[in-house]
Amino acid sequence: MPATRAPFIDVVPEVRTVTHLDPHEVYRGQVFHAGLLWEGHSAGTVEDYRIDVHDPDTFAVIASAPVPHTLEFLYPFAPKTILAVGKHFDQRRGWLTYHSTVQLDTVNPSPRLRVRVNTMPRRLQVEQFGGSAGAMWFNETGSRKVFRWNGWWARPLRPDVSFPGAMIPSGRWLFVLERNDFRPGQETIARIDTVTHGIERTFPDTRRHLTMMLDLEGLPWIAAPEAWADQVLLVDKATNRLAATLPVPGTPVAVARHGQCLVVFAAEARQASFFDLESGGFPLVARWDLSGLGNDCLNVRSMQIDPHSGRLFLRSPFHPRVYGNTPSVRVAIDPDGATLACCIGRSLRPTSLPPRGDGHAVA
Repeated sequence: MPATRAPFIDVVPEVRTVTHLDPHEVYRGQVFHAGLLWEGHSAGTVEDYRIDVHDPDTFAVIASAPVPHTLEFLYPFAPKTILAVGKHFDQRRGWLTYHSTVQLDTVNPSPRLRVRVNTMPRRLQVEQFGGSAGAMWFNETGSRKVFRWNGWWARPLRPDVSFPGAMIPSGRWLFVLERNDFRPGQETIARIDTVTHGIERTFPDTRRHLTMMLDLEGLPWIAAPEAWADQVLLVDKATNRLAATLPVPGTPVAVARHGQCLVVFAAEARQASFFDLESGGFPLVARWDLSGLGNDCLNVRSMQIDPHSGRLFLRSPFHPRVYGNTPSVRVAIDPDGATLACCIGRSLRPTSLPPRGDGHAVA
């Protein structure tokens, strides 16, 4: 049970709209990487699919490129490069899945994107990616497998994993979010030994809607929000055991790392909670009131953080059962830098640093 540092900071951030998405955009494809915000657009026809790169201060699109498949998930991959996973229906070959690398070229006067499209074999209906350029892991939900990809062939791990989802490599192990039903609410985490192919479930019973996993690099845990239990689980990577639970009322659905803090977005409460992971008891150091998102931002499923400014970027795509939602990307701006100071030990207060164009300071 985490402690609560008294008093923690109560913050009412400024909320702005970064961009509106197509009314039928259903994917969460968003990542903050290389100091920039990358947004996928996958509505309409394949001619409309594209990736945009936004300046995190002005929100302007500084580069854009077409991609011939949906952009369902975006991942950091290499310097100035991300990896996108998605699908497209080919008239001759049927449904194909792709992973494309998108690199930002800043050598020319105007930044531009270089897209390299990689088509997966038809038998592999890939959903998500895990790892890095040196160790690429993909899942294949239909075959209940996860596999290592070397660019030419797939080497599957032997254990079956039901509807495998997000993957996190850690040493010789691969952690996989296991979904025991296509409907949410029956998830667990499986740890697979990539040498012996042994598998061990983290929990004896399924959990109440694990929405994602996040590797807390440099720390011994993986974080996983358990939405219907109003808590975030910290799993010890070495022992594969539950190390701690962080109570987060209001349906926590997304987590992100900000310096020494874990940031948790609660959809029903419309709050972001900041927990100090390097202090005993994981105290709550700040809580943001995100009611300023408005009554039409109702399906946030992806949260990214600008580590420089502490801004939160929240993507709310279309969902057929969420009425009144306006698909969009919005940003919550720390008004005085106090939360940033708690999480990374420096402040953006205008009194100590020169202002930038929008009136906020830069470090």
